Amino acid sequence: MKKYVFIQDDPFYLPKVLDKYLREFADSTVGINIQPNTQGKRTVVQTALDLLKMYGFPYFQWKLRNYVLNKAKAKLFNQWLGSTRRCYTVAAVAKKYNVPMHRTEDVNSEEFRKLLRDLGVDFIVSISGTQLYRKPLRDQTRCGIVNCHGALLPTYRGLMPSFWTLANGEKEGGVSVHFVDAKLDNGPIVVQKGYRIHPHDTLEDIMSRGKDLAAECIIECVRIVEDADRRKVPCPTQPNDAAQLTHFSMPTRADVHRFKSGGHRFV
Repeated sequence: MKKYVFIQDDPFYLPKVLDKYLREFADSTVGINIQPNTQGKRTVVQTALDLLKMYGFPYFQWKLRNYVLNKAKAKLFNQWLGSTRRCYTVAAVAKKYNVPMHRTEDVNSEEFRKLLRDLGVDFIVSISGTQLYRKPLRDQTRCGIVNCHGALLPTYRGLMPSFWTLANGEKEGGVSVHFVDAKLDNGPIVVQKGYRIHPHDTLEDIMSRGKDLAAECIIECVRIVEDADRRKVPCPTQPNDAAQLTHFSMPTRADVHRFKSGGHRFV
């Protein structure tokens, strides 16, 4: 079963997630599409200003400082010195395992879909992807497309589930890997695992724990899909019940104030 990965160009947690995935499946992964870490048509600058306005200066500058530091390390160690002993970008991880990288503005375009067909892609794994996957793309992918979402679906669909899980005082977070259909975070669930949230946990703690668990869930999901394909049987899933869904979007300043008033911290 030939696999393909859609992944966000994130220098914080996703290189580690991709490394764990490729350690298991590099030999059957025919390519990786690296997507920008912006939503929709917003530029990087617009996204940064939105985050500054939402989170305030202290957390924003902490994230920015670490973003710049990781990018500098990637330039020095991964690019100039050619080392992949430790990878600071998803591109460096792809290079480490000799998996081809492809960039496109729209994964739904006929040009890119032709590339996937030419590669013989049977199955796509989306890890924090920033694009919607439309019907022609879904239909041509024989074993389907799965998406990894950082919450216990059907609750906390939408954006920034780690923030909302903590802001709402939940005692448990989790990760769901589900098949993609026409609606956001809506398809049947293949793998779902939870983790405890402790009173002292910060947002960064939750995101780190979620990404560690995401790697485990993705690997388990791929093995389940491979086994079902090998045995020529439907992939076992559990319902992603729309009747129980909750949906969240980008937090406002008022949401951030409520988050802090509840005793929560970003870092």
